[in-house]
Amino acid sequence: MKTRVPIYVVMIGNRSTNMLLSKTFTGVNILCILLTLNLLSGHFGFITASLAHLISIYLILGILLLNLPLRQTLHTLTQRTPRRVHLMISLTVCLVGFLLLIISNTQLIWMSSISVFLSGLFLCVKTLDRTRTELGLLAVASFGYAIVFLLLQTLPLSWYIYQQSSLLVTTSIGSMTGTPQTLGPTTSSLGILLVSLVFLLTVFFFTSKKTKRDIVWFSLCSVGLFLLWSLYLTFLSLTTYPAIESLNYHVYFFLFSLLPPFLSLYSYHSTEPDSFVVPQKRRVIHLLKNGTVWAAVFLFVSSMIFTIVITPEDSRDDSKKVLFYGSNMVGTWDVPEYGKYGKDAVGMFGLWPVYLTTLGYQTALIVQNTTEFLTFLQPPDQNITISLNLTEYTTVIESETITKNLLDGTTIFVVSNLNTSFTDEEQTRIWEYVKDGGSLLVIGDHTNVGGIQDPLNELLAPVGISYRFDAALPLDDQAKWLTCTRLLYHPITIPMTSIDEIQYGVGASLDITSSAFPLIIGTSALSDAGNTSNQDIAYLGDYEYNKGEHLGDVILVAGAYYGKGKVLVFGDTSSFQNPALPFSYFFVQSTFAWLSRTQNSITIPYQIISSLLFLLGVVIVYYVLKNKTIPFALFPLLLCISLFISTSINPLLVSENVNNLSGHVVCIDASHGERFSIESFTDASVNGLIVNLQRNNFLPLILREFSRDTVKQSTLILFNAPTKAFTEDEVSFLHSYMQNGGVILLATGYDDKDASLPLLKEYNIDIQPTPLGPVPYVEGNLSLYQNEPRFVDSWPLSFQEEHIRSYYNFTWQNLTFHLVIFIKQGKGGLLVVSDSQYLLDKNIESIYDYWPGNILFLKYLLDELAQVEEQ
Repeated sequence: MKTRVPIYVVMIGNRSTNMLLSKTFTGVNILCILLTLNLLSGHFGFITASLAHLISIYLILGILLLNLPLRQTLHTLTQRTPRRVHLMISLTVCLVGFLLLIISNTQLIWMSSISVFLSGLFLCVKTLDRTRTELGLLAVASFGYAIVFLLLQTLPLSWYIYQQSSLLVTTSIGSMTGTPQTLGPTTSSLGILLVSLVFLLTVFFFTSKKTKRDIVWFSLCSVGLFLLWSLYLTFLSLTTYPAIESLNYHVYFFLFSLLPPFLSLYSYHSTEPDSFVVPQKRRVIHLLKNGTVWAAVFLFVSSMIFTIVITPEDSRDDSKKVLFYGSNMVGTWDVPEYGKYGKDAVGMFGLWPVYLTTLGYQTALIVQNTTEFLTFLQPPDQNITISLNLTEYTTVIESETITKNLLDGTTIFVVSNLNTSFTDEEQTRIWEYVKDGGSLLVIGDHTNVGGIQDPLNELLAPVGISYRFDAALPLDDQAKWLTCTRLLYHPITIPMTSIDEIQYGVGASLDITSSAFPLIIGTSALSDAGNTSNQDIAYLGDYEYNKGEHLGDVILVAGAYYGKGKVLVFGDTSSFQNPALPFSYFFVQSTFAWLSRTQNSITIPYQIISSLLFLLGVVIVYYVLKNKTIPFALFPLLLCISLFISTSINPLLVSENVNNLSGHVVCIDASHGERFSIESFTDASVNGLIVNLQRNNFLPLILREFSRDTVKQSTLILFNAPTKAFTEDEVSFLHSYMQNGGVILLATGYDDKDASLPLLKEYNIDIQPTPLGPVPYVEGNLSLYQNEPRFVDSWPLSFQEEHIRSYYNFTWQNLTFHLVIFIKQGKGGLLVVSDSQYLLDKNIESIYDYWPGNILFLKYLLDELAQVEEQ
């Protein structure tokens, strides 16, 4: 009787099948790792960083399961042999790399963790007598690319060369094809080419006893890679496509770019590199004589110097003075006020200096005529009530010119939308001020609106930054800049937790020379050329990609050092306008913190040069000293450790001390899954609430992370229908917050109450399951009730009456229903509104509509709460 043999047993016993499986494994490993590096680098356009991170984790997990024989691994771990020790060390290295990839939220650590993981995995399969040569090569290649990525993120000149190379090549190919083409690295796929090129160089470097044939083969593979890129760019040049489609072709180029790496392995021959072995016990003296040990140490020091933020002690006095130039500009300095509602209510720049005072800055505003300026802010013939008065927060200075006396003692000089050029004498004074250590902040807008382009470019000429006649537009119509922006490593961007903090709108892109540096880049973005004949809509273009327009990696924010001072330029003003400030507050805080520090053009070059010298020392020491036997995994592991240390310390070094917040700060919490939209002025937004808080002399800010230090400095915190439950520790903190004078406003209905119950139960408050719906319920003429409060989806509140004050209730069929109640706690208290939608724009105030009754009722509540704080 014949015994059936499983097909996989037959295949494993077949030599040709084994070779086929080995080649398949090699191909899958190379494909997955190169794909991972490209995903984490953002080379595939507007895939969110979180999604790319998640996909990469699954790819790496797949590589682990594919290459690590679990049964043999478990068997080896149960044996008391030296091999078990080697395997345990290797598995530990592999696990460390994988965990760093999972838990870290920094791109730099993601990149270096891949090499740590692969080094550990390679040592694992080697210990188990498996041959997976490509894993070692991929470990070295991913480490090399991590170094390149680190340089692109931290060394401005390297990114400038990277961008200019892409622009030069794509423009040249466009000239040859007769079709204009200007593509940044993201849209030209230069980053994908770079990843494959690093792998080619790695294979060539580790090829032992290189023959003439090896050199020719490497050259052919490299030329082939660049030829594929040129053909791809030619295809893009000759093809007509919408801007958003340009990134969809990258997948095809990525697949074709795998051919040269695969072919390079055809002639690869090498003995096992000594640098991959697991070290034996050695004396300290032997380690000191080991070249690779010192190379690893130099790498650690170099990466630390590169990524650590050096913040020298500020030699200026404690008073930080910000001087705004308020004349000859496009824009106004009005603030939200009663009498202006809807689209006219928000104002433009008036709250900017007000918010800065909460951070301890003294602000002043230069105008040519004080009387005219103040009359414009509050015309005497209009029925307007102002609770927030700009002149209570900032000093208005009357001056027709910029004088040395005005700039003396100023920490930051701000120029916004300048539409009339400074005189030569004024420009000289401004640049002497910067050269002596002052900071200049310039913000502008798109397409020469209001004639601002020439005056701003004339001002910025000494630092090589200029505004383009265009509008920078994100290619992602849904997520906008959230998926189309890259933040380079800088003290301003390091503390940011979300790209949404920038609140970037439609502005101009910037051109820079090698003397300046980019901070924020629109990777998947279009430089839409302006139209001089389109005066009715501010010279904006057609919002479509036309051949020859700059596509990809447009510069949105740039900086420069000049003498002892620094310059920062924004292509858009949105981040500093009234509607954005509650959302961009912490970004504005980081911006002004960097501008107010003394870090200058002397500090930075020393840091870069010393870091590059140590990096050069890595190469020199490695080759000069002969003993090279340490595990390669030590290099990426030390790189990861240094990056982990610097990325952990840097936010502490660059963040301002929030304990110094002052003024009537209101925190609008967004850290507990609250039911409102961050997007501006939609039915589900809270912009109407924000405007009404500002009208009442409160300064709201969005709290994306629950920072207790920030909450402690606020007078009021709002929770709108939280869906993430309060922890016991948070309830205790909020109780203490109220005892010390803070007030909590919690709006939630029955459907959302579960997350709020830990807080409500603490004070014996509950929301009953009786749907009251819209209150008051009106079927007739709504205008008859427009001066009364209006609820959308209300529910009755239950409580113990002796400590409660009811601010809104109604009686129906002899039953009284309470919708807004307040319980005093210590010097503060808790205000509960039993409607998850009461505070949303659709119920209070939006761009085109508002409900007077809710505006009045909200003012009444805020006035009542202010009295509680004063008691």
